[in-house]
Amino acid sequence: MSISAQNPDISGDRQSGQDVRTQNVVACQAISNIVKTSLGPVGLDKMLVDDIGDVTITNDGATILRMLEVEHPAAKVLVELAELQDREVGDGTTSVVIVAAELLKRANDLVRNKIHPTSIISGYRLAMREACKYIDEKLVTKVEKLGRVPLINCAKTSMSSKLISGDSDFFANLVVDAVLSVKMTNQRGEIKYPIKGINILKAHGQSARDSYLLKGYALNTGRAAQGMPLRVSPAKIACLDFNLQKTKMQLGVQVVVNDPRELEKIRQREADMTKERIEKLLKAGANVILTTKGIDDMALKYFVEAGAIAVRRVRKDDMRHVAKATGATLVTTFADMEGEETFDPAHLGSADEVVEERIADDDVVLIKGTKTSSAVSLILRGANDYMLDEMERALHDSLCIVKRTLESNAVVAGGGAVESALSVYLEHLATTLGSREQLAIAEFAEALLVIPKVLAVNAAKDATELVAKLRAYHHTAQTKADKKHYSSMGLDLVNGIVRNNLEAGVIEPAMSKVKIIQFATEAAITILRIDDMIKLVKEDGQGDERSTRGGAHDPRGGLTNGVRVSDQLGEQNPLETQKSPPPCTDFDVAYFHSYAHVGIHEEMIKVLSFASSLTARALKLKDRARTETYKEAIMQHQSFIQGKVVVDVGCGTGILSIFCAQAGAKRVYAVDASDIAVQANEVVKANGLSDKVIVLHGRVEDVEIDEEVDVIISEWMGYMLLYESMLGSVITARDRWLKPGGLILPSHATLYMAPVSHPDRYSHSIDFWRNVYGIDMSAMMQLAKQCAFEEPSVESISGENVLTWPEVVKHIDCQTVKIQELDSVIASYKFKSMMRAPMHGFGFWFDVEFSEPASSPAKTTSATSVASGSSSVSPSREGNHKKRSNPSDALVLSTSPEAPPTHWQQTIVYLYDPVDVEQDQVIEGSVTLSQSKENRRFMNIHLEYSSAGRSFVKESVMR
Repeated sequence: MSISAQNPDISGDRQSGQDVRTQNVVACQAISNIVKTSLGPVGLDKMLVDDIGDVTITNDGATILRMLEVEHPAAKVLVELAELQDREVGDGTTSVVIVAAELLKRANDLVRNKIHPTSIISGYRLAMREACKYIDEKLVTKVEKLGRVPLINCAKTSMSSKLISGDSDFFANLVVDAVLSVKMTNQRGEIKYPIKGINILKAHGQSARDSYLLKGYALNTGRAAQGMPLRVSPAKIACLDFNLQKTKMQLGVQVVVNDPRELEKIRQREADMTKERIEKLLKAGANVILTTKGIDDMALKYFVEAGAIAVRRVRKDDMRHVAKATGATLVTTFADMEGEETFDPAHLGSADEVVEERIADDDVVLIKGTKTSSAVSLILRGANDYMLDEMERALHDSLCIVKRTLESNAVVAGGGAVESALSVYLEHLATTLGSREQLAIAEFAEALLVIPKVLAVNAAKDATELVAKLRAYHHTAQTKADKKHYSSMGLDLVNGIVRNNLEAGVIEPAMSKVKIIQFATEAAITILRIDDMIKLVKEDGQGDERSTRGGAHDPRGGLTNGVRVSDQLGEQNPLETQKSPPPCTDFDVAYFHSYAHVGIHEEMIKVLSFASSLTARALKLKDRARTETYKEAIMQHQSFIQGKVVVDVGCGTGILSIFCAQAGAKRVYAVDASDIAVQANEVVKANGLSDKVIVLHGRVEDVEIDEEVDVIISEWMGYMLLYESMLGSVITARDRWLKPGGLILPSHATLYMAPVSHPDRYSHSIDFWRNVYGIDMSAMMQLAKQCAFEEPSVESISGENVLTWPEVVKHIDCQTVKIQELDSVIASYKFKSMMRAPMHGFGFWFDVEFSEPASSPAKTTSATSVASGSSSVSPSREGNHKKRSNPSDALVLSTSPEAPPTHWQQTIVYLYDPVDVEQDQVIEGSVTLSQSKENRRFMNIHLEYSSAGRSFVKESVMR
């Protein structure tokens, strides 16, 4: 029986019975079908194109599934299953998903035939145990009998389906040498192969066969200064996780100095503190200093004089591996328990030598002869990023397989041999049982044949004939004592025949097959046990306050001041529960007060003529692009607004609320916390719209609306998108009042950044100090730079000022974004200059998009773009990308330098000194935008950038 109904006691939808089981199976089959064609040595690759056009080409199952935004809960189980297989074994991720989906499909067929799920689960568990037992007893070959050869064959089998399969002999030897190089014995006397000690570096140029193995752990960065020695031996290594820069007082700390001479003492003390820290390091015996943060020029001077090597901006993953290999302790602070600053020599790691070498066009620092465990590096060469990334994925899988083979000392034949043998064995086992589990075990046996069938189909061979021959061989092996060697018979997919794969060298670690069967069975059972799904409607704790009465409003057209609308009419809701909103701070009050000034709104609306009544005033839009785009967006979405309830968050003078009323809105709630709401109410009255537009004077967190709304509109964007932004208020309004599937305008926003050159601005602010009335005043230039460029500048630049294509800092979907995401935004970037010019800073601007909500909120998966086949899942990629495309041709309001001007202009973070860049020179680093602890309406900007081997840091506060 199937039930699909609204439960009166549960705020959500419920599905149960066969419907939900079938839905889960279909979702899992969709995931399986995506990766199925990539299985085996002749499997096909997938091209994954994400929403901004970035491309990934791969046939690695774990990578494909990791990049898919899967929304269906049952399908997510398969994605997590692939991740588990990748973590535990390193390979077999495609196989485990295919087997799990097939088991689930066959279990669903049994349920349709009136077999209870509990009987199926019992049968599956019995089949899994018997299968694993049969592998260990009958199919396994111990590695000790075969020597080094099986390691190479295992590696070749793993990479046979990858891009480097043509050079598998070369890379298999490289992989085996690398794994054997990191061999170690742990404290319990067990031999282990920590492959995390193998660092993989990718370098453009030359062919794949020019890749090589390098003894020592390679850091993909050079010495911090050229005056440092190229080689240090023996090396004492300090691993630090903090800056070695001139000490600065924390943001918000103010020191009042009456005597200018005291100011110089403060500066000198700041410099001495860093010097003392460096001296502590050197006195402890450190001659190699690695830090994840920066080292300024003053600190580098002391290291150069001491003959030590210092390396900055080391990745944290690399730092952890170096610390483990050398026996060092990662130090986060010099502070000890007594409050003093000390450095214990026991925190130092040891290595035979640390040397800088040049690989391709880059300098790398090699750490050789590490103390606690060996470390090696694989240097990969290739034509482009796609090839190098896929090579890295292939080698990662092969390294894991060789490690598992060495640690488990057991291999089995590949090419479908194990699955076919188990299918024959379990089929026979099923006939010996007299219970309902017989049917489940028989289906389990049939499901395992999906692997040889898919292998044959992907190779364009006759799957039916090949699998029949394979089953015949394995039946003979299990019934005739003199034919036991047939148990290693598997598929030769190149020639389309059946052969002994153990002799042919197509082998895999037994652990991989055992884990595939165990994980796939458990995943199938997990999903099979589900017969009821309840999807709750998201509430913010004030769901009881929502009314279905259609919403009361003030018929008098008066201003409602921060209270529930129904309360003004004398209505009371006995079920309501109060939830205290966040407090309104003094900074908030000052902010709201500033927005009550008419000059702020005059930027966007300018009165040209004054008639006898407000309705006769003629308006001219100073910020024409902004206002006309919003008006056009409202008209474009008139079908969503007409006859519906709208909330205008931060209504200001009420112009957007009036546009919505003119578009046919049933009711518009115009909310604003500043006193401009008083004037907005008068504007509404003067335009005869008091019956439609209700002005609420108060914060979104404080005002109450007694009905759900269909549309939220707001001009929430601030400078640099997030500074003085009202996005938090829009999110609060969405969570409190918006109906599921409701419209938010704008719907999406994207913050961009790019390096800029602005010599005119620099000349105007700084260079004129060089000569003032014939007087050399260049001594003023440093102070002038501090004054001019300490804080970000809001100004207009043109496209000619921009050195490269922009990259995305943050993309926001107003339907899903959380308030917590706004606390801190971190993005890395990598630009390539399109011209030779001085770089004066980085420019920031944003686009907002006005698009309709998704047509079906209960989609199984999000919209997609998978080149090898249609799917209901879409690839995603965390990180930064080129400018976002707009495939839906939605209406876009842009504040970019090329777009029509708006009052937002562009925000420029200027450098104190320009950096000369050549054409095609790479500029990379990271940017962090975070709310100030002093005042959450302030924004801290932490900018790290490097170019031509030099690294810099710029910190600003936008007040």
